[in-house]
Amino acid sequence: MRKLIGLFVFLTFVGMQICFAQTREITGTVIDKSDKSPLPGVSVIIKNNRAVGTATNVDGKYSIKVNENDILIFTFVGMKDQEIAVAGKNVINVEMVPATEALDEVVVMGYGAQKKGTVTGAVGVVDGNKIKEVPTASFDQILQGKATGMQVVASSGRPGAGAIVKMRGISSINASSSPLYVIDNVPVASADFNALNPGDIESVSVLKDASATSIYGSRGANGVIMITTKRGRMGKTIFNVKGQWGFSTRTRDKNQMMNTKEKLTYERQLGVGYGASSPTTGKPMTDEEINNYPINTDWMKEVFRTGKTQLYELSASGGSESTKFYLSGQYFDQEAIAPGSYLKRYTFRVNLDHKISRKLKFGMTASVGTSKEGNLRNDRNVLNPFNYVYSVNPYTKPFNEDGSWASDPTWDYGLNIFENIAMNPSYSNLIKGIGSFTLEYNIIDDLRFVSTAGVDYSQVLDYQYNKPESKLSQVLQSPGFRADSYAHRATFIWTNMLKYAKTFNDVHNLSATVGTEAQKSQWKGFGAQGEGFSSGRIDALDKAAKPLKVTGNVSDWRLLSFFALAAYDFDSRYFVDASVRSDGSSRFGKDNQYGTFWSAGAGWNIHNESFAENSGWLNQFKLRGSVGTSGNNNIGDYDALGLFSTGSYNGTSTIYPSRLPNNQLTWEKNFQASVGFDSKFFNERLTVVFDWYNRKTIDMLLAANLSLTSGFASRKENIGEMRNRGIEVSVSGDVYRSSDFFVNLYAMVSHNKNEVLKLYKGNDIKNGWNNVISEGKELNVYKMVRWAGVNPVNGDALYYTKDGQLTNKYSEDDAVILDGKSPYPDFYGSFGTNISYKGLDFSADFYFSHGNYIYNHVAFFNLSDGANANSNQDKRLLYDQWMKPGDITNIPRQDKGNSQVMSTRYLEDASYLRLRNVSLGYSFPKHLLDKVKLSKLRVYAQGLNLVTWTGFTGIDPEVGNVTSGTGPASSNADFQFPASRTIMFGLEIGF
Repeated sequence: MRKLIGLFVFLTFVGMQICFAQTREITGTVIDKSDKSPLPGVSVIIKNNRAVGTATNVDGKYSIKVNENDILIFTFVGMKDQEIAVAGKNVINVEMVPATEALDEVVVMGYGAQKKGTVTGAVGVVDGNKIKEVPTASFDQILQGKATGMQVVASSGRPGAGAIVKMRGISSINASSSPLYVIDNVPVASADFNALNPGDIESVSVLKDASATSIYGSRGANGVIMITTKRGRMGKTIFNVKGQWGFSTRTRDKNQMMNTKEKLTYERQLGVGYGASSPTTGKPMTDEEINNYPINTDWMKEVFRTGKTQLYELSASGGSESTKFYLSGQYFDQEAIAPGSYLKRYTFRVNLDHKISRKLKFGMTASVGTSKEGNLRNDRNVLNPFNYVYSVNPYTKPFNEDGSWASDPTWDYGLNIFENIAMNPSYSNLIKGIGSFTLEYNIIDDLRFVSTAGVDYSQVLDYQYNKPESKLSQVLQSPGFRADSYAHRATFIWTNMLKYAKTFNDVHNLSATVGTEAQKSQWKGFGAQGEGFSSGRIDALDKAAKPLKVTGNVSDWRLLSFFALAAYDFDSRYFVDASVRSDGSSRFGKDNQYGTFWSAGAGWNIHNESFAENSGWLNQFKLRGSVGTSGNNNIGDYDALGLFSTGSYNGTSTIYPSRLPNNQLTWEKNFQASVGFDSKFFNERLTVVFDWYNRKTIDMLLAANLSLTSGFASRKENIGEMRNRGIEVSVSGDVYRSSDFFVNLYAMVSHNKNEVLKLYKGNDIKNGWNNVISEGKELNVYKMVRWAGVNPVNGDALYYTKDGQLTNKYSEDDAVILDGKSPYPDFYGSFGTNISYKGLDFSADFYFSHGNYIYNHVAFFNLSDGANANSNQDKRLLYDQWMKPGDITNIPRQDKGNSQVMSTRYLEDASYLRLRNVSLGYSFPKHLLDKVKLSKLRVYAQGLNLVTWTGFTGIDPEVGNVTSGTGPASSNADFQFPASRTIMFGLEIGF
């Protein structure tokens, strides 16, 4: 017995020695690769025993007991995870790479992610840090100049105004040409981006060619913008606080309006207004009266103010191995340069990832935003301050001596812009919610089932009230008017996928996805109007003495889809991919509700070949190409159906057919071929990306004439064809880089050539006042009477006839198509620099557009040659006008009997270069932050739209260039809200 006990004690002792011999301590230091500073709070855990772990101290040091075969995982918020095997090491030091560098390795694509090195499509990636830096309320405006092939133009300078985004040209005449936006796998409406916090965005993928977009089928014809929001990472909770404060001022344009002396002199010459009939004598004013007139109002200074902006944001992220979270909240308040224009917004977000078991994971994203926006009227509306300041006479004043609003009896019923805005309030309330829920189940190691349900919901209330005491109500002879409109839109989507990915023999990489998707979108709206209110303090519609009308609408459509995609690469050298999707849409005729779309792509990583591996200057050269089709279902929900309308006949209510059905109505289809290359040289200091594409649209929806015996003039049919071809180039170079000094220069340029190939029976389509759509021409070219200048003998305006002969007789019959002149630029792009030195950082971004033409309606009204002399005019009419025989000028003889006619006189080249964004910041070093227990402290100053170089004489060469997401661009620059010059100061704190 004693021997057995002794043997047991001996074996136990030996076993303990063996165990102690296998378990040992590893130490090390974790630093930030970018600045070599230590990283405190880095999570260090054992991969196969995640219950064992530690974290680095304030000096970035750690120690942990491990076994010989263990693998350590290092994680930190904002950094790329690293896995390192122990394998005999006693000291493991780690340099962590920012997660933004990891973004360059994986690209978010349709229904998944893919290594950037094996992507065959044309895809641009925008880092979320570049998005949050720009102080703009609407996310889509921030995308300007961030990717080639994507034209981004501000629709307005008002707070929260969205952008018009076009990808590789215009693809349709009557259907939408806007891209599809997808946030965390949920398609969303771009119109509501002012309720989205740009600070929540992790990255944006811009999908441009068939290989990248065909998987979205009927929704991918105009490109896809994939938005990925921030997620939590394992480790301690990290809090980030951000504050911004700034001001905005009006940008200067080239309009020079008359002052009082000039306007009265001009009026006296033409025999109109106060200059021709003094308000005191009733006779033409003398020079002395003009020179001594007591009022000389600078309406620009009176009306426009210094706008103010403030933003406060708090976010938190962190988690354990099983549960990770990201939370954020933001308050945004912007008061614009124009009275009555403002935006107040609150946004909240919760992103959650939870590992339920070894095989099952759950993910959730939810965001909600609410905003209130003060509305101003547009163009030539009397409530538009930009129309007012360019029109009201300078010899009138804004306020009386007692502070009351003054009235100008010589201009527009005596309306005063301050009274107009105060007494006729208008605003919009928006509530926006986006959410998704994802379940992922690992069936086997290489096969997963993923199910995602998402919703995009918004509701908008538009309020307009003309108080009974207002001057406008008196002019309209309406004792108070109230109009409300309410709309809510909801999109529900459910996607189910099987995803397979496996590597064979370390060189064959195969992935495949099959799935189904169902989508339902519904829109409901109603409106009510009433007039006759007893007081401006009482605005409830049920208190209106006279209800005017009530309207209501409902519309919905559905989409059912089946799709598959597969990708294969051999040893990261040769790779191919393909996709196919079948969409069934309720929007089309019952005979053509389903459409099938496909793509195929191939690529070659030349730099991975043996003959290139030892090159000292070539780091990457990837050739790629793709072909495929996509569709456009962005038409009316019921365009294929016959409609009945209500009316009356001899006092009897009637119902009558108002539109014929078209059971053959089908998709507008895009076929696109694209080739390009991605390259990096000289230790990745120089990056060059090139793309060429050819994109053809067929079966465009156009109006086709019908026989008169049908009782209808026309109906929509699939008739037209159009083509877009272009090239895109981006270059980025690290001019200098070291551990503490970095200088980068970049430039990108895009060129698109559009041509209309086929119209109904070859007939031109008139589009607005000055534009035409014609076979063989660029879309929406101008068709106008050509201006020929001024006759020096008699001061008459001269024009060219259709045959090129000079004439002083204006006739619309002499209008001709102006080849090469359209609202679309020949090329556009951006360039800039990013510089950092130790804690200092500086960036500057320029944006340019060249070769696009705009009809300047501001000049049309303010250079009217006397026709509009009751309003203020451009001083060039006074100083540059023809006065006597022999005068050489471009301003004709002034006469109040002149007519305003549309000619190329007001058609202007709207090319411009704009200093879009400048930023200067300082990040405090970690050794100082450690003393106050902070992980980040950055202060910065930023400028937006600081300088614009242009020959355009309108208010803003950008705003008004493209004003519609559907069909061709607008060609008129009117009295729009321009972009503002903004200066911001900011503070970012992390702890």
